Amino acid sequence: MIGPRSAVSWQQSVEGEILKNNRSSQAVLRVLVVEDSIELQLLLAAMLREIPGVELAAIVGTEEAAIHALHTSPVDLAIVDLELESGTGFGFLKTMFEKESPHFPSTVVVFSNYSNELIRHRCLCLGAKAFFDKSFQIDELLEFVQAQASGKPTVSMV
Repeated sequence: MIGPRSAVSWQQSVEGEILKNNRSSQAVLRVLVVEDSIELQLLLAAMLREIPGVELAAIVGTEEAAIHALHTSPVDLAIVDLELESGTGFGFLKTMFEKESPHFPSTVVVFSNYSNELIRHRCLCLGAKAFFDKSFQIDELLEFVQAQASGKPTVSMV
């Protein structure tokens, strides 16, 4: 027979195991960062790793490397700069939405300094879900990623 203290300990142990299993079975948001600036790559990587449920799939600096990364492993969210070492974020967006692949992300957002209305509109037309200006919207980008990782609905910010 289990005494009252043993029953409580056993229940706490079981509840702890359930919580641990739920955490490990939670869906992970796999993020691809397409950014040519090493400093921003490091900054974004550090900040994204702080968000629960986010895993960095890859960090690349060219359009070609970004497309290659998509064929290598599944990605849920791509954060894309428009100006890259070679190629462009526009080229990446075009490729994403012209070709089908099970590895392509369901959501793409643009994170760039080129934020005039024409550029934002073009990104939306190419399938971007949101546009964040590097100059002052990094917090909004991180909030968007956090909402995506937690499964909360997000509003387009283009």
